[in-house]
Amino acid sequence: RNCSVLLGSLLIHNVSFSGYSGNGINISPIQLTDLSALNSLEEIHGFLAVVDVSHNLTSLSFLPKLRSIHGSFDSYRNFYSVYISRNTALQSLDLNGAVQVRFGNVAVLNNSQLCTNANWGPLIDVSYSQVPGFTAGGNRPSASCGLQCDSNCNSSSVGCWGVGPRSCIYCSAREYDEECVATCNYDAVSGVCKACDPNCAGDRCSGPT
Repeated sequence: RNCSVLLGSLLIHNVSFSGYSGNGINISPIQLTDLSALNSLEEIHGFLAVVDVSHNLTSLSFLPKLRSIHGSFDSYRNFYSVYISRNTALQSLDLNGAVQVRFGNVAVLNNSQLCTNANWGPLIDVSYSQVPGFTAGGNRPSASCGLQCDSNCNSSSVGCWGVGPRSCIYCSAREYDEECVATCNYDAVSGVCKACDPNCAGDRCSGPT
């Protein structure tokens, strides 16, 4: 908990929730709520793999601050920095903001309920990946998804992670409090949106007062 950098890899598997004991290996099962311990994670130096999870894991929203996956010293199946496959309850990725992949490839495959239009291609450093850098298939057909990116997302080339302004990969205008917004109290010096005056309704403003 409260860890921002993982020096290893993150593998979430059905065994993570069912546990395992045998051959001198003992893995205690976790609960879905335990994944909230990853809420502050920003960087993974190894790989991210979510594979064969049949429990009620409907999204990856437990990783709201994830911004970088290095894959620099470890890869899943010797090829992938991100591998998301065969998760029967996964419906949406629901990440937040651009997640850069420094080394290796990305595959999102055979998640029968997953509705996604996210294009990982522009997020991958092509200098260190193998063609094709991003592979997707066997997920929920796009025609039955009806996924519409929020109007505050700049989704023309990359799509979005899910529904709403917190699921944008890139913002059309500004970002405030991990959410894409049309206007905000923008500080040109620091290049970030700042909090509005407490008297502003709905925490939305175009200046400090």
